[in-house]
Amino acid sequence: MMQTEPVDPRKLVGLARESEQCGNTAMSLGLYEQAIGCLADEKDLALLADALRWKGTLHREQGDTETAYRCYKQSLTYAVRCGSVSCKAHCYNCLAIIAQRRGNLNECERLYKHAADLASKAGDIRLLGIIEHNRGVLMNMRGKLAAAEVRYASSLNAFETVGDDQAVSSVLNNLGILYTKLGHYQRAMETLERGSEIAKARQDSVIESILRLNLAEAWVAVGKLDQAEEACTQALGSARARGDQLTMAGALKCRARIERERGALDSSIATLRIGIREAEVLEDKLLQAEMLREFGETSSALGNSSEARRAWREAAESFEGLEARHEAAEINALLATLPTTAEREVSTMRNPSPPADEGLSPNA
Repeated sequence: MMQTEPVDPRKLVGLARESEQCGNTAMSLGLYEQAIGCLADEKDLALLADALRWKGTLHREQGDTETAYRCYKQSLTYAVRCGSVSCKAHCYNCLAIIAQRRGNLNECERLYKHAADLASKAGDIRLLGIIEHNRGVLMNMRGKLAAAEVRYASSLNAFETVGDDQAVSSVLNNLGILYTKLGHYQRAMETLERGSEIAKARQDSVIESILRLNLAEAWVAVGKLDQAEEACTQALGSARARGDQLTMAGALKCRARIERERGALDSSIATLRIGIREAEVLEDKLLQAEMLREFGETSSALGNSSEARRAWREAAESFEGLEARHEAAEINALLATLPTTAEREVSTMRNPSPPADEGLSPNA
């Protein structure tokens, strides 16, 4: 009888990483599962911790927050057991991202500090750059835009020092978002284009589609609706093909904005109803608040002040809970523009059920 060669879990993990970069989510998850199964004997705890964490990040990027959280907790258990300071730092960083998505900002800040302390102890320059970048995202969320730009610049320098192009493109993505928020649209477009070119050269379809989607947001802001619609449609199709619910929801927000700018207000409302439900399921508090803001904008344009008021009040409450003071102040200013009229308490933001032409699962 021929003996079957033993499967090399390290090779499986490498193949999973390659598949992930190419946007083949299903194959990547399958390979991670095989590798984790091969590591069940716990002979290589550090690799097991890495595989679980990378699998968790893939779930997180797909919008499956709870599964990602469970993977990260498992990974941390093995990181502690193997005694790897760097592994533990990576786990705490990932758990901080989950806390941030769920709106637990004090816990998020605590976890980032712990991760940074461990990364510094391990002398891991790349991980320190990742944490600095993530802290920039938190600063951006809280409206501390100048501080966010400083942290992004610091992380960009760290990634360029170690030659990590993938991380460079991620930082450029968030810098582009920041510049769009500041109204520096030309700078935003140049930054996002640069990031997109890096991702394309690396054949990183996932990051490229996210960059193109944020570029679409900048194009909407300057009135380039045709370019924005093309980029948004491409990002939505790419995300749907790999089952990326999070990017799909973000693309729906962008498409709804384009529809509103074109005057297709009813279509914009229908798209936002789908997006709001998706954001709730994904546990992305910031995205949900942004969707509600858009719903208020479109409802106001339709002359439906009561719906606009309800959406903006919910958005303001969410932004305040996330300590997104800049956005909360903008929403409160919008609320002040609405007429004070009697309103019914029953909202239709999430009802009736939206048309099922998006190829999206209701996930209810």
